[in-house]
Amino acid sequence: MRIPTLGQILPVVFSICGCVFGSASAQEDGFKSIFDGRSLNGWETPEPSYWTVEDGAIVGRITHEHPCTVNQYLVWSGGEMADFELTLQSRLNGEGGINNGFQFRSRLLPDHDICGYQMDNNLQTPWLVRLYEEFGRHTLAMRGERTVFDPKGGRETSKLDDVKQAWFRLEEWHEYHLKCVGPRITLRVNEQLAAEVEDNDPRRQAFQGVLGLQLHSGPPTVVQFKNIRLRILKPAIKAAPAPLQDWQKDRQTILGKAVAWWPLDSGGHGAKPALRHIPGWEHFELNRRADGVGATPNARVVLLDGAYFTAGTNLQFTGEQITVLLRARDPGGKWNAGLFNKRGGKERVNFNLFSADVQGPSIGFEVQTAEGLVTIHFAVSQIKATAWQDLIGRYDGKSIALFCDGRLMSSKPCRGVLLGNEEPLFIGGESEDGKIVRHFHGELEEAAIWSSALTDQEIQLISRHQ
Repeated sequence: MRIPTLGQILPVVFSICGCVFGSASAQEDGFKSIFDGRSLNGWETPEPSYWTVEDGAIVGRITHEHPCTVNQYLVWSGGEMADFELTLQSRLNGEGGINNGFQFRSRLLPDHDICGYQMDNNLQTPWLVRLYEEFGRHTLAMRGERTVFDPKGGRETSKLDDVKQAWFRLEEWHEYHLKCVGPRITLRVNEQLAAEVEDNDPRRQAFQGVLGLQLHSGPPTVVQFKNIRLRILKPAIKAAPAPLQDWQKDRQTILGKAVAWWPLDSGGHGAKPALRHIPGWEHFELNRRADGVGATPNARVVLLDGAYFTAGTNLQFTGEQITVLLRARDPGGKWNAGLFNKRGGKERVNFNLFSADVQGPSIGFEVQTAEGLVTIHFAVSQIKATAWQDLIGRYDGKSIALFCDGRLMSSKPCRGVLLGNEEPLFIGGESEDGKIVRHFHGELEEAAIWSSALTDQEIQLISRHQ
């Protein structure tokens, strides 16, 4: 079945909330249907083969003949939601302890994956349903819990007095009633309070975002959704992007010349060249708002806590010029980890932007050419250690140089053709004899690499963020 794109859907606009609904009918209680019970009009997915409409319900299905290795989402095309109430009926069946749910106030990533708040459920578990954050803090509140996050990110979880044994089965039709007002998220199942979250953490909270029905990757699964109804309590804000200033246009032009440029707030999802985060989910957070000294206004970043990124072995740099960029922050100011490199040990270096304890915390850059390995570094004591830093290493065939926030920190003569290798490219860690070591624990905003030597002026512009 071919699912129409948003531009092909004939929207029905109603003035109460200023949002778009497909085949919506008004109800006395203010709820409107956003699923017509007959088709997938008003819903979008790049992989329609997993989704059908059967007996008045949306069905997501995985079979042995049609496996699924990446989570699939059917996204409501009516736009973002802010404060709202949502009711829907669902049931989940399949092989083993399968997982599923739906996203809300979430962010759609470039490859149609989603990060953000989720109503999560799981067969064969004591908890059955919970409030969750995909690619974020993970469990927010289990069934029977209420969690309050304070402005510094601390959590306090307590038990809901009236929630004890499960009063529903995921394998049978049951109804979710989700209400989001400001920082408070309340989930009811079959009219009984199941979980509640109050999210006061300004770096992670979300006040609006998309709605997406999930088909979780894994063994054979059948998930069904029907009677999907929405009541808007506060419309989402549709802010037009600010026009780019001249320096921002020039910066984009420079980035456009890079062999690879990775905005890391999306965790490599949809990136070209491809970028993967490892481990898969438990040691990093996407979509976190940048904070700290030197943070880019309104920027989103990734927080690494044992995870790292890899672009594989395909990228090769064997000329006489290279420039690498990593925008990073070490909140602890320790700077003793792998940052951005293509190396497999001291004898197998192509380029290496790193931090290490060299008579105190230092940041360094090195390249290996036909004439040998050349390393430079500067002491972290020369900068504000806990602030955001634009770290740029450059080799131009005559010298190697290391810049921080557009300022030259160290340089040394260097000549020769760069020696390539078959080692993977890593961000947030480094390889030592086939093992990933020296993981970076901190925040990253972007990384880029050029097969040319940027000028001093271009480096200064790349390091500008406001």
